Amino acid sequence: MPARWQLIFRYVPRYRRAVTVGLAALVLGNVCTVAGPVILRQGVQAIEGPARAGETVDAVRVAFWAGVALLLALVAGGLSFLKRQHLIGTSRRMETDLRRDLFAHMQRLPMRFFDAMRTGDLMSRATADLEAVRMAVGPAAMYLVDAILTFAGVLTVMLWTNSALTLWTIGPLAGIAAGLLFFAPRIHRASREVQDCLAAITARSQESFAGARVVRTFATEQFEQDAIDRLGRDYMDANVRLARIRGLTFGWTSAMGALGLAIILLVGGRQAIRGEFDVSGLLMFNLLQVRLIWPMMSFGWVLSLWQRGAAGLDRIHTVFEQSPERDRTEEQGADATGGAHQGALEMDGLTFAYNGVPVLHDISMKIPAGTTLGVVGPTGSGKSTLVALLARLYDPARGAIRIDGRDLLDVALGDLRGAIAFVPQEPFLFSATIEENVAHGRPHAQPAQIEAAVAAAHLTPDLAQLPRGLKTVVGERGVTLSGGQKQRTALARALVSEAPVLVLDDALSAVDTETEAAILANLRLARQGRTAIVVAHRISAVRDADQIVYLQDGRVVEEGTHDELLRQDGEYARLARMQALEAEIEDIQ
Repeated sequence: MPARWQLIFRYVPRYRRAVTVGLAALVLGNVCTVAGPVILRQGVQAIEGPARAGETVDAVRVAFWAGVALLLALVAGGLSFLKRQHLIGTSRRMETDLRRDLFAHMQRLPMRFFDAMRTGDLMSRATADLEAVRMAVGPAAMYLVDAILTFAGVLTVMLWTNSALTLWTIGPLAGIAAGLLFFAPRIHRASREVQDCLAAITARSQESFAGARVVRTFATEQFEQDAIDRLGRDYMDANVRLARIRGLTFGWTSAMGALGLAIILLVGGRQAIRGEFDVSGLLMFNLLQVRLIWPMMSFGWVLSLWQRGAAGLDRIHTVFEQSPERDRTEEQGADATGGAHQGALEMDGLTFAYNGVPVLHDISMKIPAGTTLGVVGPTGSGKSTLVALLARLYDPARGAIRIDGRDLLDVALGDLRGAIAFVPQEPFLFSATIEENVAHGRPHAQPAQIEAAVAAAHLTPDLAQLPRGLKTVVGERGVTLSGGQKQRTALARALVSEAPVLVLDDALSAVDTETEAAILANLRLARQGRTAIVVAHRISAVRDADQIVYLQDGRVVEEGTHDELLRQDGEYARLARMQALEAEIEDIQ
C-alpha cells in the first residue's frame, strides 16, 4: 500500500467494531439485492405456470411471494441505513482524527516550513483536501466494496441461471473496465489541478483580506479583483476539464450498460422464442443486469472520488513528510526539564544562514542570569535572527547557545520556550479580548496578575478609551488597536508569563518617546531578577543595559556598557549623537 494511504488507514483499527458492523450490513444488503430478482421470478412463475397450463392462479402463493418481496425491501432499507451510519460515520470520525493530527504536526514543524508555505495553501489542505480524503475513504470505499460484492453476487446468479446468455454480456463489462483504466490517470491529474487551483484562490483571498488596509490605502481593489478573477477562471477551467472527463467516464459506462441490456433482449428473446428460456427467467435476467449496471456505473463515480481523494492525500502527505522540530530529549527519552531555569545565557561561535545566505558570523558572548543585554545595529544586521535562534525558532548551522550551561538542543522545546517570554518585532494578536490576548502565554493567570502586566506595559491609560476595557475584542490581528497599543498588549502578554528570560525584539518601536520612557521605567522593576535581551533601534531603550552589543553585517563590532561605547567613539557613539540631535530638533519644533 502506498505510504499516503497508510497515513489514513492507520486509523481503521480504532474503529474496528463500527467497520465490522457496517461491512456485515453491506454484505447482507447485497444478499437482498441479489435475492430480489430471484423472488420476483418465483412470483411471476406462480402466475405464468398456471396460466400457461390453463389452470387457476393460486392467489395465496402470489401473495406469499409479494409479502416476501416487501419484507426483503424493508430489511434492505434497514441494512442500508446501518452500513451508511457505520461506514460513512466512521469516515467522518477518521477525518476528525486526521485533521487533529495534521494540525498537531503543523504545530511542531520548524519556522522554515512556514516561511516557504502560504497560509491559504495550508488552509486548503486542512479543509478541502481533507474533505476529498473523507469522501474517498467513506462513500467511495463503501460503494466500491458494495459494487464488487454486487457484481460478484449478480454475476454468479446469472451464470447459474443462463451461462450462455451471461457470456454474451461479458463484452460490455470488459468495455467498462477498459474505459475505467483509460480514464483513471486523467481523472487523477485533473483532480490534482482542481485542488491546486483551489489552494491558490484560498491563499490569494486570505492575503487580500489580511492586507485589506494596504489594498484600500493604495487603491488596488481592482488589481486584487483581477487577480481573483484570473484564479477563478483557472479554477473553473480545471473543474470543467474534470467534469468533462467524469462525464465521458459516466457516458462510456452507461453506453456499455445499455449495450448489455440490448444483448440480453436480443439473445435472451431468441432463446425464449425457441423455448430454451422462460419469460420469468428473462425478466429476472434483465433485473439482474440492471443491478449489474449500477455497480459498473458507480465504478466511474468511485474512481473520480478515489482519484480526487488520492490527490488530496498527496498534498496532505507532503506536510506529514516534513520533519518536526528536532527535540533530542524526545529522541533520547530523557527528562530534560532540569528544574527551574535561572536564565544565564551563553553564545559560542554562533553562525547562521537563511537558505545559504549568511546572516550571523561567529557570535560569542555571555549574559549572566538577571542581567540585561542591549542589542543595536542597522537594519539587516541580524538582530532579530539572533533572538529567534535563542527561542529555537531556527537552529544554528554552527556553534551553540546555552542556557544555564546546557546546550539548547539538550533542553526540551516546551521547557525552553516556557522559560522565554518573547515579544516579536511585529506583534500578533488573536481575534479575542485584550484580556485573553494578555493571558495567552499563561491561560490560568489571575485577574490581578493580568492587570499588573497591563500596568507595567503602560496600557492601562488606553483602556479607559476602549469601549469595554480589558474585555474589548481587538479583531483579527488586533486591527482595532493602534500599532503602539498592539505592541504594549504583546509586551503585557510576555510580562504576565513571569518567564526567567525576557526578549524584546524592537518591541517599543511604535510608541512615542514619552510612553517609551514610562514603559522602560516599569520594566526596570518588572524584570528584576530576570534576564532580559532588548533589541532596539533607539539608544534610549538600551542605555541602562548591563551590556550592549552593536551588530553590523552579522558580526559583533562593538560591545560594552553605554558609557564605555560612547568613549570608544565608534558606530554606537555615532548613532547616539545622531539620535540626540534628532531629539533636539523635535524639541525645537
